[in-house]
Amino acid sequence: YGLGGTVWTADLDHGMDLAARIHTGTVGVNQYGVDLQAPFGGVKASGLGREMGPEGLAPYFSLKSVYRPKQTAAS
Repeated sequence: YGLGGTVWTADLDHGMDLAARIHTGTVGVNQYGVDLQAPFGGVKASGLGREMGPEGLAPYFSLKSVYRPKQTAAS
């Protein structure tokens, strides 16, 4: 599984290096919490994609281009 994890250390740089190598969707270094504007989800057998944030909303949108005539300046 790989939903989330934390790293607790006195050496923040070492904690950040370790967090980059942990196979989870979310990792906290010396803290735990979620940011509702950031994507949330797991890896491996934990979850199906992402929730929240732009990445979590993307499956619900499709892009569309709309073209219209240019407006001319009024004289």
